[in-house]
Amino acid sequence: MKKLNFDEFQKRINEVNKACRIFQPLTNNMTEAFRLYQEVLAEEKMEVFISTAVGGNKPSSPLDDFERPKCPDCQIDLRLRVGAKDEGGKEWNTSWVCENCKAEFYSDKTVQEWMNGLQRRDVQEQ
Repeated sequence: MKKLNFDEFQKRINEVNKACRIFQPLTNNMTEAFRLYQEVLAEEKMEVFISTAVGGNKPSSPLDDFERPKCPDCQIDLRLRVGAKDEGGKEWNTSWVCENCKAEFYSDKTVQEWMNGLQRRDVQEQ
């Protein structure tokens, strides 16, 4: 996946959210909802998987330019999940997830609000 600018990233997030709202009565699977959305309604085909993780074989995202919060337990960078749902079924705009210890921290903030509040990485670090 190519590195997305903010507008491209936001467009993909909006399309995934639309797909989930429209096809939620048919399926609770976000990937299946997005596949149905693309087959029935989308004007252009997009990748189904969206990741905000950095490094390794993970696709890049606009959040790669920002310092991410660290897990309070194991101190690794957290990943941002969009459209998170907690164990009680409550839907959140985002959550920060630790891939190591599986801790999850839910938030009503949008991706844009997080980007406005996070500090930018030094360009030389990338």
